[in-house]
Amino acid sequence: MMTYSRTSAAIAVLLGVALSGCQPAAGPLTAESSAAAVPSPSSSELTAIIQTAVEDRNGAVLDNPPAPRLADGQATAAYLAKRARDLPVVARSKAGFKSLGFWYTDFSTTITVESVEVTGSTASVHFKELTEEHQTSAANGPSNVPSGYSVPQTATFRASTVGWQLDSIAPSVHGGVLPMSIVED
Repeated sequence: MMTYSRTSAAIAVLLGVALSGCQPAAGPLTAESSAAAVPSPSSSELTAIIQTAVEDRNGAVLDNPPAPRLADGQATAAYLAKRARDLPVVARSKAGFKSLGFWYTDFSTTITVESVEVTGSTASVHFKELTEEHQTSAANGPSNVPSGYSVPQTATFRASTVGWQLDSIAPSVHGGVLPMSIVED
């Protein structure tokens, strides 16, 4: 009976050693492993995030801005921090516009994706924003004719453990006149 127990124990130890060689080494997630765990983004997924972020940004200029709709986990801390820095700048511009007797009441935004480039854990989306805004003036009331603009921009996304997150949106061309909702660094 003693021999059987030693034999069983020896087999169990050998089997354990053999099987442990089949297991991957445990370790912390690296940038490479987390990026590999996140599938490549679809153009429609990225476009939906951009559309929501741009509408949130544009909504800040309205006289009665709507609540932001960008969901938790759809943007990096860097993007959210920049938006927090931009909001007071937009508020000052909006207050100056209103002091002249004008304010925006609504808008409509269309996003057209021109290209998507994915390199490892980063994706760049080149797109054009076309926005029409209606304004009201203290002197004349609401305008039936919208003002509008078109701005080429680049959105950068980062892969994370929760999916692809918006990291930045910036104009593709610098040095021109931008709408009050877009704040350049």
